[in-house]
Amino acid sequence: MSNLHLFLFLSFSFYFSLAIENDTSNQDPFLQPNDIVLQFRSNDSVDERIINLEPNSTVRIRSTNVPKTVAFAVIQAHSQMHRISISQSRKFETGNHVNGSSIGILVDTTTSNSGVTAYLINTLPVNITVLTFIIYYDRRAPIPGGCNLEFEMPVSPWLGVSYNHSMVYVDHELAALPPNQGAFPCESESLHYEVFHYYLSQRDFTEESFFDAIRLLRTVNGAHEYGREIRSFGFTPTTRSPFSLYPGVGQVFAVTVTYMGDASRYAPTAAYIPSFTYGCDLSVEGDCQTLNSTYTKVLCALSIFIGLLIAFAGHRYFQFEMILAGFLAFSSVSYILLINHFDPDVTGLAAGTSVMGLLGGLLWWFVWWFWGIPALSVLPVVFILGFLMSSVLFYLPISFEFLTNDFNFWSAFCCCWLVLPVVFVTFTRLGNIVSCAVIGSYAVIVPIDHYIGSSLKYIVINVVRRATVHGFGRAVLDPPYQDNDMILTLAWIGLTISGATFQYLRERRRPPFSPPADIWRPLRWTRLGGTSARSEHTPLVMNSADDPSPHYGTA
Repeated sequence: MSNLHLFLFLSFSFYFSLAIENDTSNQDPFLQPNDIVLQFRSNDSVDERIINLEPNSTVRIRSTNVPKTVAFAVIQAHSQMHRISISQSRKFETGNHVNGSSIGILVDTTTSNSGVTAYLINTLPVNITVLTFIIYYDRRAPIPGGCNLEFEMPVSPWLGVSYNHSMVYVDHELAALPPNQGAFPCESESLHYEVFHYYLSQRDFTEESFFDAIRLLRTVNGAHEYGREIRSFGFTPTTRSPFSLYPGVGQVFAVTVTYMGDASRYAPTAAYIPSFTYGCDLSVEGDCQTLNSTYTKVLCALSIFIGLLIAFAGHRYFQFEMILAGFLAFSSVSYILLINHFDPDVTGLAAGTSVMGLLGGLLWWFVWWFWGIPALSVLPVVFILGFLMSSVLFYLPISFEFLTNDFNFWSAFCCCWLVLPVVFVTFTRLGNIVSCAVIGSYAVIVPIDHYIGSSLKYIVINVVRRATVHGFGRAVLDPPYQDNDMILTLAWIGLTISGATFQYLRERRRPPFSPPADIWRPLRWTRLGGTSARSEHTPLVMNSADDPSPHYGTA
């Protein structure tokens, strides 16, 4: 019996050892517990991993089954908020690592001794969710970032994204020719670049949306299919692409480079690592919110009230309209002058523009009070309408190279600006009603724009930036026009039509304009040689030659 037990024990041990040996023989002998292994796939089908990078930890990313036709691979890692590091070795050395939120390294598979390998490092005391994948290229593809002169590593296939209060800058390094395609791989006009961008939904700060956007533009085909092409160029020392800033709207940038010197019909293309920005810092509370103070909320509520009043009763309360139009015109001009010629802080800028606007409003009301000429008094509100409509025209996604020159832009802008004032100068009542309806309706939707998240406020902001920000003329505007923008556009049109119709029907049987204040008329008439003495014997009906009432001009 004991011999039987011994035989069964030895047999079980033999088969168990054989099973373990067969299992381990199929594993990578260099595989470690914290390794991420990504299988080789074509660029249209990418093997990816979403990993949770623990605080102060390191993860090795490896690729298996890489065919010999692959000349180089780009290992990428993307984090929504936090900066991470990726390196070619566990030890940080000069020129072997890069830090950022959308980063990666290029591995030359023909010379690398360790294969397609990179180390992902989290030096922060927080968990970071990272999307990682590898894109492969053959020996005919150009090398993105292969002619680096600025970034940390010799080959820098990523994009550098930075922003200020008005603009976003996307920088990339020049690409190199495909391997063995020339003695001077960095001095070629055979490379053609294309810049793309893609908007997320407004105020969508979810991590899943961020990863989905990166997935869409991580390959050459994805950039052409889902991205909007902004510019294309050949060999140029200027590798910076400026964009207008729209805070709170996620934006993915992608750059592709194509080698045009291939004798075959196939033009090999490679993609830089896509990069991303919200135009604000998600880690700072309130940085991505436009209404982050009580003052701005009260100001928006006041704008809605005044906008409705002007849209539906601006012509009725003509003197209030004059004060408001003068305030807007003079405060806008003073804002541009203060920004361009001084360097005021926020408080000083607000105080200066408010004082100048108030003085301008009172001055224009005094013009109406003194002269009572409608054709002169409606000029501010009609000019504001012309400015707004011209801003709408240049807000459209049109791009002409000659408009990057400031003189050309402002000449075209002013020509469009003056069309409506010239048209309405002989139809003062109609022009005033239409101007009140359009401007008042815009004053209503702009606060709603701030509340729900939209981009219609940049109709005016982009023009002001063009007047005050150096170099803004080179920036790509291309504003995001999404569902909220469409809803607010329809609301703007509806309020404009309703307000103009209501005011026209209400005022059609009234005098074209309410008379100016009576306090100045007797004094002016006396000064001109008349008399202000009236009695019960004064005729109620006078001859036109004896009528001392002022003339209001064109109605």
